[in-house]
Amino acid sequence: MAVSGRARALYQRIADKLRAQITDGTLVPGDRLPTEAEIASEWDTTRSTAVQGLKLLVNEGLIISDRPRGYFVRSRRPMVYRPQGEFRKRPLSPEMDQFLTQMSEEGREAGQHIEVQVEAPSRQVRERLHLDEGELVVVRRRVRFVDGVPYNTNDSHFPLALVQNSEIMNPDDIARGANVVLSELGYEQVRALDEIQVRMPTPEEADRLQLGPGTPVAVHLCTGFTKDGRPVRAVVNVLPGDRHVITYERSRPQFDAAPIIRQAVATDLRTVIDLWEHAASWLSERGIDQWQYPPREDRIKANIAAGECWIVEADGAPVATITVDEHADSDFWNPDEAAEPALYVHRMVVRRDVSGLDLGSAMLDWAGQHAMSQGKQLLRLDAWRTNEGLQKYYTDRGFTHVRTVEAADRSSGALFQRPSSYSRRTGPQLAIVPTESKH
Repeated sequence: MAVSGRARALYQRIADKLRAQITDGTLVPGDRLPTEAEIASEWDTTRSTAVQGLKLLVNEGLIISDRPRGYFVRSRRPMVYRPQGEFRKRPLSPEMDQFLTQMSEEGREAGQHIEVQVEAPSRQVRERLHLDEGELVVVRRRVRFVDGVPYNTNDSHFPLALVQNSEIMNPDDIARGANVVLSELGYEQVRALDEIQVRMPTPEEADRLQLGPGTPVAVHLCTGFTKDGRPVRAVVNVLPGDRHVITYERSRPQFDAAPIIRQAVATDLRTVIDLWEHAASWLSERGIDQWQYPPREDRIKANIAAGECWIVEADGAPVATITVDEHADSDFWNPDEAAEPALYVHRMVVRRDVSGLDLGSAMLDWAGQHAMSQGKQLLRLDAWRTNEGLQKYYTDRGFTHVRTVEAADRSSGALFQRPSSYSRRTGPQLAIVPTESKH
């Protein structure tokens, strides 16, 4: 038997109906709502109950009260906020900064008010800038306006010791940008850490931005770092939720230089284990039981000693590993197959932060070339039987499914092979570095 919940109060049902009309577009921004008296008459209730329902929508930020004219659906013309835009080139016009240029392109009237202060930083800023107790910051506080309405605040904090007596200390717009001034002072920012939190505004924030009741804000905290990892700027942007759409543009990361592949040496044991454990953890998080056991260090050591384990490095960091050998696992490959000229791929791992660059395809192409250089006609591997995604990965890269073998106490056994001459030619080109030149 179904049990119904307690009936909603009348003022809540009044708010529900009006909210639904705003949501479905029956009432559009700028529309005037029925008066308190009209609502009371429609629902056969008191005027105070109608007011209760309307106040609920005011607190949700859906409508505004403009006495004595009445209640109106809040107009929303959001600003597109692009955190990644800060590294774009500055506009050539010295009278306008990026914000003003963006608004001008959208046909809107923009302005800003700038103040500069020297003060003790908040704990949040002090931690982001790695400052000691007692160190001061210069804060450039900006309120940005669109069509006469304060749209967001932008408070940029700089260690006083870095920017003292520079243009950053002046309460004027810096046409070429404070980031350029920092670069000229020897503190060029090459990366930024973005943190976004959504919450209700503090009284000070509500006052600066003239926020009505029930308007949440997004707080974007951006910390800028130099090439050597020093934090030199912490910016706190406060963005009212009814005035902004936060837009990110993302692209796959690219390597600064061609990745290299080299034979692993004894000191790489820990690197291979770390890469294995990194992959095992990622698989576990996705409910895949592959590699959920400690890496077999003895086998890895043996592969390294035999010159069968390889490391891929990108921009000076190890990002992948692959092992190729002549060992045909007798649990999987029959004697006739084992007699055929083939190399076998084992323990191929690509670090997840470079997974979008198809480095695995490049490694398999390299393994095929490596096999051909030894007179091998086939490249083979065995995959986890239950990992259908991984099996499709190999099929998409030219491998043919030979068969699936269920060996005792073995979870692998989906057997694949492709001609060693096959090359998919996707992903980066790997540069082979002789071991002796690396160590």
